[in-house]
Amino acid sequence: MTTDPQTLLIEQRERFAFAMREAKRPTGPWIGLLVAIGLFASLSAVSILVVLLAQAVPAIAAFAVSADLVVQGVTFIVVWILLWVWMRFKERRAFASIGFREPRRGWVQAVRGFAIGVLAMALIVAIAVGTGNMRFLTLPDGNPFAWAALGWVLVAIPVFVIQGGAEELINRGYLVQTWMPRYGLVSAVIVQAVFFTLAHSLNPGMSVFSVAALLLVSVLLVFWALSEGSLWGVVAFHAAWNWAQGGLFGVKVSGNPVENSLLAVAETDGANSLISGGEFGLEASVVTLVVLAGMSAVAIVVYVRGQRRGVAVE
Repeated sequence: MTTDPQTLLIEQRERFAFAMREAKRPTGPWIGLLVAIGLFASLSAVSILVVLLAQAVPAIAAFAVSADLVVQGVTFIVVWILLWVWMRFKERRAFASIGFREPRRGWVQAVRGFAIGVLAMALIVAIAVGTGNMRFLTLPDGNPFAWAALGWVLVAIPVFVIQGGAEELINRGYLVQTWMPRYGLVSAVIVQAVFFTLAHSLNPGMSVFSVAALLLVSVLLVFWALSEGSLWGVVAFHAAWNWAQGGLFGVKVSGNPVENSLLAVAETDGANSLISGGEFGLEASVVTLVVLAGMSAVAIVVYVRGQRRGVAVE
């Protein structure tokens, strides 16, 4: 068994993209797409169940309102559980093969991904505020920090890991692993990007710019995952990106408002929606599109160079 670091990295990259080959009963691309649709549908099913329970039991309704983040975490963890069941009993392969091998290296990738996610969103907020299109709100005492919300802000981190991780499991994980071995890189990139975008199509405030942002982030994350040969980094980035919007800066997350945040950033009077993102939030901002386009270009270059050198990014 080889212990050469470069060889191990090459193996990790290949094992991630072609992990379906490890399955005793592999799933093909079209059935894989149906599985992805089923996983996405399970979110709606659980949400409907929560609504029905809330209507029947007042205590549940009160809890759902006061602990929306917890309810969201429970909803998305269903995806993790159902995919584990499918991989364990139908495909008969390890759940780690979806993109969670090498936990020691994974922690490094995760920390890096989280930091990049927070910094990227901070840059976008800084530009929006600096151009006068958004501003920081303050409490009556003039303090911009809502320290009373700190507990919920911290709880939001693992919730966004579960939520963002569920989306990465489906898109950059399962769809890539079912489509790439049969139809190649381009097909896998297109399918996961279209699926990810359609999954958000009913979000409030959808526009041409929000669609473009969803497609760009899909390209960024798929080449990032392929370059690292895992989902560690992209799950952390996805969680940090959403957390920074909702928990840190208090802006809408893909059109959905978040009630508790450490800071609050709002549009100024007469703000240009091209900069502020309008109803969808900063993700639909032209600034965000430029940032995501630049990051996507970097991810593609890193992936192509890694292919030429035959080595993944550590």
